[in-house]
Amino acid sequence: MKTLISFVCLVFLSSFYSGNKSVLSETKSADEAVISLDKDDIFEYLEETKEGLEESVEGLSDAQMQFKPDPESWSIAEIVEHINIVEGSLKSMLEAKFVEDPTPELKAEVKMSDEQILGFITDRSQKVKTQSQFEPKAQYTSADEALEAFNDQREDIVDFLKDTDVDMRNYITEFPFGKIDAYQTVLFMAGHTARHTQQIEEMKQSPGFPED
Repeated sequence: MKTLISFVCLVFLSSFYSGNKSVLSETKSADEAVISLDKDDIFEYLEETKEGLEESVEGLSDAQMQFKPDPESWSIAEIVEHINIVEGSLKSMLEAKFVEDPTPELKAEVKMSDEQILGFITDRSQKVKTQSQFEPKAQYTSADEALEAFNDQREDIVDFLKDTDVDMRNYITEFPFGKIDAYQTVLFMAGHTARHTQQIEEMKQSPGFPED
């Protein structure tokens, strides 16, 4: 199961790698320090992205939640479902990782700063098609239903991270764009939510978006 979870998450992250190859040219050399955000920032950012999604979706009508600007686009309900699928998969990957031995000896191989991780995941100038494993299945119909599912899972994620006593900087995972630590994986998770919150705001400005 752990192998399957890791594979699925790698497939997901590889889609961002293929659409953001330029980020590799900005990574630091082995002689340069990797910039890190403060320890508490990760929980602040998780809260910020949670509130951002809530504000973007809360109060939308069923018609607004199901609106699609074109047949190839996701609805807002489907975007929230995709966010939930991804966050759940990354949480499962972290849970599996934390039962393994830490690998602090690999920290020197982490070349991307926290800011670079957030930069490329939140950049919507390059659109990326997700892999089939992360495609939504039209599970939600209302804003309340979608937000309840998101908030319940996000609460579980935050509780899990606060309860763990591991040093997330000592758990390194190889992704298609390079090695990152578990802390950066959480930043990626929250940044992915911010990315799609931007997408929701863009959709709300689309021609034909229902007024109510």
